[in-house]
Amino acid sequence: MPANTVREPVAKVTGIYRGKFSGLEPLTIDKPLSMEEVRRNPIFYELDLNPETGDENLIIDLIYDNMAPIRLQDLYRGTDLPRGVRFWPDWFDIPPYEEMRDVDGRRVYPRAPGFHTVQIRTGVRKRARMGGNRDFSPEMGGFSSPVFEFMIAGDGHV
Repeated sequence: MPANTVREPVAKVTGIYRGKFSGLEPLTIDKPLSMEEVRRNPIFYELDLNPETGDENLIIDLIYDNMAPIRLQDLYRGTDLPRGVRFWPDWFDIPPYEEMRDVDGRRVYPRAPGFHTVQIRTGVRKRARMGGNRDFSPEMGGFSSPVFEFMIAGDGHV
């Protein structure tokens, strides 16, 4: 395949959700997460897997509040992602700090009440480059989700 050919993404992120006893519920600005939910529950994201690339393994990066990307666990088809399953919910935790500095040195407040954003990138894990640079380019089946917005409510507000 020529290097400049754009291919279909290996996986797309179609939404983010909060976990409830009744199942997954879309996470939106008008239904904020409580501080207790932030402390205890992960946020789920839904992967729409490309059925034609069922043998490829996924790399996933999360960009929370415009911070430097956080590397999530690589997902292996047939082990972490069952073959033949089209949609797969995975999850991430909000960074466990009240205040921190990202890799660029900026002060950030990942668990503070207010509006937050998340964007998720997916791509193909290159076997020859394990641990090396991660390529999320369209030529490698990469995809960047839209920026999802959600809100964290202060204590006592939900």
